[in-house]
Amino acid sequence: MKKNFFIICIFFIFLFLIPFYYHFSFSKYVFTESFTATKIQIQKKPLIEVIGLSNTNSDYEKYANSTHLISLRVKITEKNVSINQFDRNHIQVFVDHIQIYPSIQIYLVSNDNGEMIYDMIFSKLTGNGNLFIVFPEGIIVDSFGLKNDFQKFDTGICIDNISPTSNCEEISIENNQSQYVIHSNENLRPINGWDFYYNSSSLSKIFSSPISYPIVITDYAGNTSQVHINVQNATNMMLYYVNYNTDSRIINLNQNGEISGKQTIIDSSSHKSEMILTCLDGNVDSSILQARVFDYTYWGKDTSAVCEFSEIEYQYGYTPSATSWYDITSQNTLYFDGKLVFQLGGDGHNLAGKSCLRQFNPIPEKIAKQNLYGLSGIAFQLKDCNDYSIVYQIYVPSIGWLKAASDGEETTYSHDKPFSAIRMNIVPKSEKQTFINYWNQVIYTDYVE
Repeated sequence: MKKNFFIICIFFIFLFLIPFYYHFSFSKYVFTESFTATKIQIQKKPLIEVIGLSNTNSDYEKYANSTHLISLRVKITEKNVSINQFDRNHIQVFVDHIQIYPSIQIYLVSNDNGEMIYDMIFSKLTGNGNLFIVFPEGIIVDSFGLKNDFQKFDTGICIDNISPTSNCEEISIENNQSQYVIHSNENLRPINGWDFYYNSSSLSKIFSSPISYPIVITDYAGNTSQVHINVQNATNMMLYYVNYNTDSRIINLNQNGEISGKQTIIDSSSHKSEMILTCLDGNVDSSILQARVFDYTYWGKDTSAVCEFSEIEYQYGYTPSATSWYDITSQNTLYFDGKLVFQLGGDGHNLAGKSCLRQFNPIPEKIAKQNLYGLSGIAFQLKDCNDYSIVYQIYVPSIGWLKAASDGEETTYSHDKPFSAIRMNIVPKSEKQTFINYWNQVIYTDYVE
């Protein structure tokens, strides 16, 4: 039994050593067998990729209209191009599901190591909807006949060529002010001085006095519409004024933007403004309204006369002076049309036989009939008022309306050319230039609306 076990162990040891024995070769020759793997080249289809996108509507890059330029940078990956139809005749443009035909410019930027970079510029984009650029199948074909795949690239840009529409409402709020709201059918860009009203499709502003003028609203794509602001119910700051023209009869004060002296323009009269009565009323300090005029009289420098209407004294030249102002606390005040007003100038400038004070120099009847004299320059300001401006405009016979002035600027054609009509308004400072531009549309005309 022990002998059999020993023989079995020897047998297994022998089997274990056989692999090690054949691992070593003691022969004279060694044969090495080698194999070469076949190199297989897998050909890929030409690849078109959009690697850059820009929009000249830089503040609202997700929107554009026909005025904007959309630029794409495109990379084409293919070393062996046999057919290249990457051009404006084969690339397609869609707005939503409608194909459009904009202007397309294509520039080759680089061509290196199997990569071509193109810049594409799209302009005059029509229609309304989402913008897609289509690269049809087969515009790039390689030498093996492989074609690029069809690709419809979503730019993420909305083309909008429709101007916004709107409606307005005036909401009375505290302190006799009005909140004026513009409601639009789409999102609007902000306007300086205006706030969004709950959402970006509505704009609002608080007004303290009546005012009428147009503003422009703009949607995200840059389309514009004109909206006429017409605030009627705000009475927190009420500006009252009236000018007395030669031989005219004044009954009521005008207010906030109305033309005083309109009939003189309609009649093409030569009558001139000899006197202005004005005041500021409402929940404000009325003394912040200040004014001065240049009074052109028949009697000349260093003379004064008495107003036939109020018996207030007026003088040739600047009243009160070139650097000082009248206001409601000055001594030239009176009650008119139920309000305390202050007076600038005085009637009697073109009254035949009228003489100045302290000398006898009556106006000849022939001179009086020509209506040559009256107020020829005027300036207004709101003292220490940071939020509002005062804008004013005068009409000079045979010349027309002059450019509007504001906040202490003198408006005059020349000091020997008196005016015959005036209009004035209290304007939020944010709206001042827009308002002045609106009034200046009528310069050198006989506008009377």
